[in-house]
Amino acid sequence: MVVALFFFLAGCLTASWSSRIPEIQHKLQLDNAAFGVVLFGIPAGLTIGLLLAGRLVAHYGARSVMFIAAITGSVVLVLTSYAVTAWQLMVALFFMGMTRTFFNLSINTGAVELQKEYTRPILSTFHGIWSMACFLAAAFGTLMIIQNVRPALHFPLVAAVVVLLACVFIGYVKKMHRTNERRPFFVKPDRYLFYLGLIALCAMLCEGAMFDWGVNYFEKVVKTEKRFVTAGYTSFIVAMAIGRLVGDRFIAAFGVYRMLRFNAVMMASGFLLAALFPLLLPAAAGFLLIGLGDSILIPMIYILASKTSKMSSNYALQAVTLIGYGGFLIGPLFIGNVSQHFGMAAAFFCLGAVCLVIVLLALRVKKMVIA
Repeated sequence: MVVALFFFLAGCLTASWSSRIPEIQHKLQLDNAAFGVVLFGIPAGLTIGLLLAGRLVAHYGARSVMFIAAITGSVVLVLTSYAVTAWQLMVALFFMGMTRTFFNLSINTGAVELQKEYTRPILSTFHGIWSMACFLAAAFGTLMIIQNVRPALHFPLVAAVVVLLACVFIGYVKKMHRTNERRPFFVKPDRYLFYLGLIALCAMLCEGAMFDWGVNYFEKVVKTEKRFVTAGYTSFIVAMAIGRLVGDRFIAAFGVYRMLRFNAVMMASGFLLAALFPLLLPAAAGFLLIGLGDSILIPMIYILASKTSKMSSNYALQAVTLIGYGGFLIGPLFIGNVSQHFGMAAAFFCLGAVCLVIVLLALRVKKMVIA
């Protein structure tokens, strides 16, 4: 179960970057549209990295890949704090995306392998640990902001802790199954995995928006005091963590498909609430609903994907995740341009509509399984 620690480390790296986004944007003097282009580096790296990640995990095993990802991800996080031009930051974010996808696929493959040893769902709990790490990293980031500590000092502190813990505990991670299964870099999904991938695309589009623009929303739309600028992001992260920690019980009680629809509606409600009432408490409540709704979407998608008999788990996750990463690719450019021309509240309305598409796709997947 030491795999849970690496979920924690992955969350720390992700939220540490997100907590300082507005400050880095201001340092480089980029408007929303230009910054959206820069942020495109992350999903580009995620996608390119995913084309390699499946083979790396299959050949070297999840344990080795998650360790390398922890080390390289820490280095890249530090590099983002030293970028002085938009292009430098975009390149750093590209490699951040690559290390994230190596990290994500390896830890999720490890979690899926462990899931096979249990009769009850456990995958959501691992994602809950990731979210708890995001909450703690966001809280630490808020402290750094209040104390006026620059990212150039903040990020190396986080990176040092991640590297130290990875080196100490990697030896305790159980060696995982390797496969000699050879597939092309692009794993073509069947219809079942394709529709799951579309659900993942919608979910990742919305989730990526929260990580990339959540703090910005409170700074520029809600226009809150400096000490509350991460309030919405923190609400989102806390709600996501709680939802994931209890999510396995709800999945077992109500079933995957019903929870997919319910959580998507909850997310849509949160986006609409935040867009209609851009005030501190209503917006924070909206972000909380988004976090609860988003919390177990990806774990449920991975649970369904791992049940396919057409390919091994790591390739099934790769196929679904590659389509899902389309949401990360679309998000920065879409939200950046909509925000620049119509306002960030309008972008949140659009994200609410995307959540409702998940409901329709979940119904379609269920019909395919029944048929």
